[in-house]
Amino acid sequence: MKRKSIFRLTNLGAVAGLALSVSVLPVAPAHALTFVPCGNIAALRAAITASNTSNENIVLAPFCTYTITNTANTDDGGNGLPSVTGSFSISGFNVTVRRSAATGTPNFRVFNVESGGDLTLNSIHVRGGRVPGNVGGGIRVSDAGSTLTVRGGSIRDNDAGFGGGIRLREGGSAVLLNTLVSGNDATGSGGGISHAGSSLRVDFSRVLGNTAGLEGGGIRTTSPGVATLRASVVTGNTALGTLQGGGIYEGPNSQVTLDSTLVSNNTPNNCRPVGAVPGCAN
Repeated sequence: MKRKSIFRLTNLGAVAGLALSVSVLPVAPAHALTFVPCGNIAALRAAITASNTSNENIVLAPFCTYTITNTANTDDGGNGLPSVTGSFSISGFNVTVRRSAATGTPNFRVFNVESGGDLTLNSIHVRGGRVPGNVGGGIRVSDAGSTLTVRGGSIRDNDAGFGGGIRLREGGSAVLLNTLVSGNDATGSGGGISHAGSSLRVDFSRVLGNTAGLEGGGIRTTSPGVATLRASVVTGNTALGTLQGGGIYEGPNSQVTLDSTLVSNNTPNNCRPVGAVPGCAN
């Protein structure tokens, strides 16, 4: 018997755009769907809050930008959207969710996945998050049991103290599939991604043009982090600290594995410590 999806429309005029967004969704018959009209941050916040309890998947309007101008909460440096504690997806088609670049906008990251939360982003671009002195400018994945999956989108132009684009804390895990991590900055380590979680998988993705003030311009792992990059590219990243690793820095008691992955043209080198990442030409 076929299971029917349930749509809760917060704006009847948005039905036309809904059909295109739904076409890119993975099959998830156990979840209902909540549609959020283009640019409606209040509705997006309400949908995330509801989905933390109901686990309903969320659909955003295709080709739309959702611009956040203030914080949903001030936890851990501030978050533009309610923290994720449920298990659900947010899907769109070439959709951007961003912190406003306007003068006077407070500092906050875009997404925060708390312990036990499971967030999937489908064709979503996360941009402009800013948490100086804190972690995870674009997305923070916090503690045991928290999970992030990004498919077909990007994490771009975010900055933080550590993990300019993404920060995985101990116990958190992430999968990036066909994803661009680009233009992110960390004053500390991990310009693109700072990984101290349980596992990080980067498949068919690009880590491009990120900068760290310390080590790991593209990716920095720390104990007990295990990272696997498959059929991906890490290039054009920069590390400015003494430990370096413009592309990848593998910290003590962590592990990075490259599978058909190119790490090249990073500054001042590709991987550090020398020989720590098998298959990386230092």
